[in-house]
Amino acid sequence: MKNHIKQILRTPMQSVFIIVLVMIVTVMLTVGGNLWVASDRLSKTYDRDFTTIGTVTQKPDTVQDNPRWDAEKKDYRIYKENRYNRYVTPEDLKFSEVKYLVEPEKRVYWGSYVPEYLLTVDTKYDVSRSGFVAEFSPMEDCVPDESVKVSVTKVLGSDKTMEGSVLWFCDHYNREPMELKADRSYIAWIGERPWRHGKRWEQAESSYLEQLEYYAQPVDLTLYEPEGTKIEDAAAIQSIYEVSEGFYDTEIGKRFLELEDMAIYIFDTQPVVGTNSTDLIMPFYEGNAWVYEGRYPTAEEYAEGSAVCLAPRTFVENNELTVGDKVTTRLYFTDARRGPQVLPGFNFSLLGPEGELLKPFEEKDYTIVGLYDHKPLVEGIGYDELIVPLNSVQNQTANIVDYGAMADENTSFQIENGTIADFMEVSAKYDTDNLIFTFYDRGYSALVEGIENLRNISAALLVMGVIAAIVLSLQISHIYITKRKRQLSIERMMGMTRKRCRHISMAGILVLLILGTVPGMVAGMILADEISMSDRGQKTGAQVDEKSPEMTTAGQEVDEGRQDITEQTEGYDSRQIDGTSEEFSRKYSNLELAVEMDDIDLSMQTQGSMAVSGIMGGLIILLGMGLSDVKIRKVLREEPLYLLEDSVAGI
Repeated sequence: MKNHIKQILRTPMQSVFIIVLVMIVTVMLTVGGNLWVASDRLSKTYDRDFTTIGTVTQKPDTVQDNPRWDAEKKDYRIYKENRYNRYVTPEDLKFSEVKYLVEPEKRVYWGSYVPEYLLTVDTKYDVSRSGFVAEFSPMEDCVPDESVKVSVTKVLGSDKTMEGSVLWFCDHYNREPMELKADRSYIAWIGERPWRHGKRWEQAESSYLEQLEYYAQPVDLTLYEPEGTKIEDAAAIQSIYEVSEGFYDTEIGKRFLELEDMAIYIFDTQPVVGTNSTDLIMPFYEGNAWVYEGRYPTAEEYAEGSAVCLAPRTFVENNELTVGDKVTTRLYFTDARRGPQVLPGFNFSLLGPEGELLKPFEEKDYTIVGLYDHKPLVEGIGYDELIVPLNSVQNQTANIVDYGAMADENTSFQIENGTIADFMEVSAKYDTDNLIFTFYDRGYSALVEGIENLRNISAALLVMGVIAAIVLSLQISHIYITKRKRQLSIERMMGMTRKRCRHISMAGILVLLILGTVPGMVAGMILADEISMSDRGQKTGAQVDEKSPEMTTAGQEVDEGRQDITEQTEGYDSRQIDGTSEEFSRKYSNLELAVEMDDIDLSMQTQGSMAVSGIMGGLIILLGMGLSDVKIRKVLREEPLYLLEDSVAGI
């Protein structure tokens, strides 16, 4: 049998040529198969580990001048304010053609009155800085249209820090302040500002501690209906009132009594934010905030509104809490304009419809399932902010004290990866000219190009490889079977059985195929690794600053009214979608850092597979052996003499 195999390999140049062809075809199929599998793995990995979220900003319908009197300037200062004919709601964004993974939400934050907890602001700020309600008397008859000295005779509320103080005071924002008499007592809600002005101040020899100016704040209501309409205050509010006998029995006097502890409330108020997905909160999405112990709430817990929460590190450490403990919330106001502020302070009053201090409208105990931390002073996270499922709050629009339009920091949604262009095409059918959509996908839009490249390359190689394998198999069968009819006929006439002739011929062909496929499989795996890694490196934007790497996402801002893209950062990858120029920010496009954060082992995803390579090599062997077997069976069914005649006739 060895001799017969040697006869098949009797022409070294011809055999080497066939082996080289087999190796080339094997490389083509191995590379194609491995790239196809790699692209499929990467596609599944990207879909699993990447998310695409969009944020929404409503453009104002007009800008209105808002004049405010400035006592130092003796004139009005003009402030620009955005005006909206109607506020867009999340319901307006629920387009029937769009499949949302997380539906649009406009996040509010609720103030939770929890004096039993130690909050960060308790340890860092003087309560007087947030304002206080006090009775005072001027040191002399005056009109407080400049800084004048007053003596604080009584502070309403539990904090008496400022009682007995002599302050520089001005009814700074009132064009026609009332005249104050030195022998009378007045009351105001007093705030502070760092600038003094006027002749009295200039002539006085004041110490550094007297640099602040205190001013009267209005005590009007700042309440809104759920749709954003402001509730009018029935009382005619002024900034300063004279305290006469029976004053506290009047409507205004009772309002001041209600205000007496309002300044303290800020130091006992914990912000609570509701959401349907932590990824919709940008600091978490961008990696600037993270859970360091415990877990994130599950999708089921978000959907069902379970009483679970994420608690910040400082809060739990100050109050000796941990995962599994319960934390109480007493929600008493809703801010529908902005998120929690880093620094304490209200831009609104906490008075109810009748001038009373707002009371809690919902109380609940939440179980802490995760502890989170964030970078210092990161935008979008307030001190001691508690994060809960949105549906866990039953009355989400009670006691609205401030209201605003949709903005990037409070309105977001999640869609399927790779559907940004589809979303924009659908949204264009609706009345969204006044909306700006900004998308973040951690670079998925750019990375998916690499996947498509791999698939296109692999498909082309597989098609060409299969065609080449068939042609090569036919050629092998022709060279080593059809052209060996004379030898086969002689062997048959010498008594060799058909079965043995077939086995000997097939064994020689098998040796040729193995000699070509084995090195071809190895070379194909190496080449596939190089191609996939090279393509992935180009598409992930591997420009990482090794000194200060940071995890980032891809951003794309689309203004429906202008149908263009607004640049946000440097390093854009431009493309055309439906004729609209779109630019994807590479600020958040580095996959290597996404891998580092999300534990995605992409090296394993792009490595050549021994199993796939074996299948491709086996396919060539099976195809070559199969076609050769069919051919030799057909040849051996003929009589040896006819075979010999045919071979002689063919010479």
